[in-house]
Amino acid sequence: MSNHLISRNDSAFNYYINNLETLTFNKETELDIFGDGIYSYAEKKNWGFYDILVLKTIFKNDTISKIALVGTKEDHKKALALYTTDYDRVLKFSGKMRIYGNIKVPIGRTEQAYINNQIGNDVVIKGTETKSEHQFPKLNKDINTTTGNYERVTLQNVENGILVNSFEEETKVLDLDGVRTVGNLICKGNLILNSNGPLKIDKTAVLNDVVIIAPEVTIDSGFRGNIQIIAKREVTLNENASLLYPSSIYIKSDIDSVSVRIKKEAKLAGGIVIDGNTYKGSLKRQLIIEEDATVIGDIYCYGRTELKGEIIGGIYSDRFFLKTKSSNYENVIYNATINRDSLPDYFVGLSLFETKNTKKEYVSIKTF
Repeated sequence: MSNHLISRNDSAFNYYINNLETLTFNKETELDIFGDGIYSYAEKKNWGFYDILVLKTIFKNDTISKIALVGTKEDHKKALALYTTDYDRVLKFSGKMRIYGNIKVPIGRTEQAYINNQIGNDVVIKGTETKSEHQFPKLNKDINTTTGNYERVTLQNVENGILVNSFEEETKVLDLDGVRTVGNLICKGNLILNSNGPLKIDKTAVLNDVVIIAPEVTIDSGFRGNIQIIAKREVTLNENASLLYPSSIYIKSDIDSVSVRIKKEAKLAGGIVIDGNTYKGSLKRQLIIEEDATVIGDIYCYGRTELKGEIIGGIYSDRFFLKTKSSNYENVIYNATINRDSLPDYFVGLSLFETKNTKKEYVSIKTF
């Protein structure tokens, strides 16, 4: 019977992956997929920029479960490598530039800029150049940044520095108010690390599949983990830090100055979203990707981006800028690579836009 139950559970799971919109968040839904009295129970949960699908099939004393992190898969051939809004100011490339994939840019073309009296550039664009719109495209969803009525625990309640919670259970919130640095701690699964103040994640912390909510988050050099960060003002990923797939950074603000900085040789696999509701607010939002830094996935920045590193995927940025020791430049990208073509076909990204070219796919199965 177990193989039959596994097959039944898989069938119900695949049904809801393709019909996720029929589920209400945090409400269990019952399904008898073949009408023979064997029921499956599905629940959808918010989890950062992804959704969690929990699917259980029960028959007598047997239960089969399947848990997935669900994102969006886009047709890579139709997805953009770069988009920037048309404010009638041409986008310029300088230095060694590599663009692999289609781009939408102001006026429908790019030009070259010569920075620091350099003699020539090395610019390669393999893709079409078409005209962008006069408005930045809006996201299709907001992120839940509240911690609700979840059970709350403190560091004093964490035994032996280990806190693990299955996605089949209710979400738990680790209350870190008054804690400035998280280190020598293992947290895995259905957990929100929440703080009202600035929070540093030390390289000694072991974090997998958790959400971090704080006004400012700093990731220590050498840290490796799989996390989703929801901040209000600032996120810094220090040198040689790695946020493993599927990780994300999310900030939405129209009030505070917002900054996300990916420092040299840091890596993030998943995506970055910097958003707000007003153009005025976008003037105070910025993303900086330094030399030799790498982002794998999609970036959405309703603000200004300084790009000197590598993106394996695509970037939507309202504007670009470049700051040197001697001058500031608007809508210039210098010594960078954007490679849409190298993003793996199996990569499941953030749900930025719902179009006919996107479909829901699960990222990974959770076993905690």
